[in-house]
Amino acid sequence: MTRAQAKQKSSSKRDSGSKVKNSSVTATEREKVERLTPGRVRALYGVVFMACAIFLFLCVFVPSSVGPLGRGIRAALEWLLGLGRYAMPFVFGACAIVTFAGWKKPGVRIGLLAAGAFMIGVSALALLQIPKPIGDMFASGQLSGGGGIVGAVIAWPFTRLTGKVGAYVFAMAILFAGIVVAFEEQLVFVSRRIRGSGRSRLDVFDARAKNKTGDAKDVCSPPKETGKFMGEAKVYPSKPTKPIPVREESCGQLAIDMSRARSGKYKLPPASILNRSHNKAFSKQTNDERKVAIEQTLQSMDVDARVVKVTAGPTVSLFEVEVGTGEKVKRVTELEQDIAYSLGSPDIRIYSPIPGRQAIGIEVPNHVRDSVFLGDIIDSLGPTAPHNMLTVAVGKDMSGKPVVLDLAQLPHLLLAGSTGAGKSCCINCLVSCLLMRCRPEELKFIMIDPKYVEFTLYGGLPHLLCDVINEPEPAAKALLWAVREMEKRYILLQGRRVVHIDEYNAIAEQDKELEAMPKIVIVIDELGDLMIVAKREVESSISRLTAKARAVGIHLILATQRPSVDVITGVIKNNITARIAFQVASNTDSRTILGTKGAEKLQGKGDMLLDPGNISRAERVQGAFIQQKEMEFLTGYIREQRFEEKVTIDLEDVASDVSGELRDRDALLFEAAQFVAYAGEASASMLQTHLRVGYARARRIIVELSQLGIVGPHEGSKSRKVLMTPDEFEEWKQRQ
Repeated sequence: MTRAQAKQKSSSKRDSGSKVKNSSVTATEREKVERLTPGRVRALYGVVFMACAIFLFLCVFVPSSVGPLGRGIRAALEWLLGLGRYAMPFVFGACAIVTFAGWKKPGVRIGLLAAGAFMIGVSALALLQIPKPIGDMFASGQLSGGGGIVGAVIAWPFTRLTGKVGAYVFAMAILFAGIVVAFEEQLVFVSRRIRGSGRSRLDVFDARAKNKTGDAKDVCSPPKETGKFMGEAKVYPSKPTKPIPVREESCGQLAIDMSRARSGKYKLPPASILNRSHNKAFSKQTNDERKVAIEQTLQSMDVDARVVKVTAGPTVSLFEVEVGTGEKVKRVTELEQDIAYSLGSPDIRIYSPIPGRQAIGIEVPNHVRDSVFLGDIIDSLGPTAPHNMLTVAVGKDMSGKPVVLDLAQLPHLLLAGSTGAGKSCCINCLVSCLLMRCRPEELKFIMIDPKYVEFTLYGGLPHLLCDVINEPEPAAKALLWAVREMEKRYILLQGRRVVHIDEYNAIAEQDKELEAMPKIVIVIDELGDLMIVAKREVESSISRLTAKARAVGIHLILATQRPSVDVITGVIKNNITARIAFQVASNTDSRTILGTKGAEKLQGKGDMLLDPGNISRAERVQGAFIQQKEMEFLTGYIREQRFEEKVTIDLEDVASDVSGELRDRDALLFEAAQFVAYAGEASASMLQTHLRVGYARARRIIVELSQLGIVGPHEGSKSRKVLMTPDEFEEWKQRQ
């Protein structure tokens, strides 16, 4: 038994040793396979093709320098291809160039390209062999001076059956068929370009003919904007359109011409103040390797899917994946961790479907991101006009197109994200765009900066209605002033029977007795700070402004680094549909901002998800960047100009006139005031009995009546004195 046990132990040791050796060999083989990345394999093929091209060149043109092997290859090519032997070195050289450049270019199918090239080569050899006599077509002399044996095999049956003319027809047909198979996409693209240029020329000729015949008198619209302006940018929620001019009627009605602007000595800052970026960090080879890695991962999991398109953006690249018929989309979305592991990037984002396409989107961060400066996209806003005065440049999308927001249509904007994600830089870009497009009499700002340092450069500008506000109490007063200004403007619009501030200002252009109203943008850099100190006052004012202030030209830009429900309340979310989410800590914060996850996987430094409120899925945008020096140059350019004394608001008057309005009024306040005015005394128990409310609410109503000056102060156990008679109460009620 001991000998048998010893033999079993020795045999088990040998088996384990062999298993270890085999596992080590397979591990080394896997390492060797993993070391051969797609880039290295492509380089190896390129070197092989280039060596073959050089060797064939020497064989064909200098056969004496390559020995008997080279002379044998030359003779074989001469017999096989005839005159086509001179093209073989260049064919292999082209293959080397294509291999080094990368054959995984989206839209180029290598199989069809090779098939088309083969058809072109065979037809060309046949065309070279057709002129030869039919009886001597396979003679060695005819083969070397024509299309070789390949051309003779194709040309002889056609020439025998259809004659030389028919053979030429069929050979040319094969040639053109090969061109179509190989270069179909390029031919379609060229034909579309030719048709487009032909149509544009016909339009020019038609316009000239109309001008000659006098038909141009009815054309009132200016020429369309072309080139680098708003036609190439994405504008949210929609592209601003010029209003239709209203002509003056015979009855004396004022003409409304929205395209006319006020003239003055003030000059808008030029776009040359801003810097442009020059670096292009995108690497096509990196995305080709990622595409191969994604497809290999899907194939290893038995998923029938392939990458059909790759779009490189400033921060991330989008890989569009199409699944096969009968394959579940869920199988791809469940492989997020496996795909992230194969790419070596934990912050990928998978969503399905891509809006407007039957494809799954996989967003992968770039190793090196491109810089997007405000100067790169400021030209996409186009020339300033009254209908697009409040358009601002945000950044670039994943395809590199500029993204533009029209604040007049949004009409309010909420920004949220963690510290250092790019909120303040985004606000500076938005404000800089407005300063570069609007005169002081056209636009005013109210800036609230609880951080004390973000808006210091804007101090003293003529666009400010008041100095930059840093404390919560004056901030609440400023918001309350904006509410009262909104109500005053609605009264003015009602008096002129118009529904929008643009219509009122158009009338003010013609009627010198009226004064045009500037648009007002309220910018709050940290909403969370205000909500901690004066939540009721701030939330009440913001809810009223966001609900009604659009028609009178008052807009809000709110930012916070605390995307929680106590800061971004339901009232604020319902009234502000346009939101920008920067990088946050968790998907809970992302859901608070956008209603969906995704912001927790952003890359920071301006990487954002933009939801203008009218698209099904938030769009990923790389926000623009503006440097401190550029802001100094911009504000300095504005301060150096001569302008009239700026209009300011007095927040102290707001506090003295409506000190009680800083708090929300109870819904039963007027009924309680009327009751105590006619009763002659007031107490919480009386209101509790009359209004049928609890004691706590009745006590709060008594305090509010005291703040409004209707009842007197507390006098112990006695009822409070009523300071208004019934007649005085009725007058006070009418004033309210």
